Amino acid sequence: MNNARIAFLILCALPVTGCITPPDVVMLDRKTVLEEQASGELYALENELRELVLLPKGVDYTRGQLSDASADLSRTSLSVISEVHALLRLDSEFLDDLLVRRCVGEARSGLIVETTATCAGRTAARRISATVQRVNRARRQLWEWMHSQQPDRSLDEIRNSWRQHHLAAVVCGGQIEDEDGAWMVKQC
Repeated sequence: MNNARIAFLILCALPVTGCITPPDVVMLDRKTVLEEQASGELYALENELRELVLLPKGVDYTRGQLSDASADLSRTSLSVISEVHALLRLDSEFLDDLLVRRCVGEARSGLIVETTATCAGRTAARRISATVQRVNRARRQLWEWMHSQQPDRSLDEIRNSWRQHHLAAVVCGGQIEDEDGAWMVKQC
């Protein structure tokens, strides 16, 4: 009986070990790391280049325009002014991009909120958080200043009035929270 089993196993193994040879070229459905790099699938570099495009350029002001605006023309004051101005321009352009890509949204509270679940594309989470915090801080300070100028109105009234005017300036396609708490896209 053992001889019959051995003969049966040998007969079954013969077709498997026969003249079957693998093809010379084997196609895979996935690229190698080198092919991915060569084809340009470098997401970190892509994000870095996209963010470099958003860097602002200086606005040309003459010395006369600055002195007419009662600006301090000492070298240190001018560098601080230009840095703050560049930072604000950078934030607004970056924020518009994030609003359109649904990474952030204009909340009912008047503040910017992160909406990472709906974000399209790759982004630097640390940079988004820093921008959102900076913009929200600036908005709160603006509302406090407006409240100090109009103490007869409540802070909520001022904030809601500001938000209504601000929504008109939000970029087309930006994400806005409606009164029901649902996110919608601004149509223009």
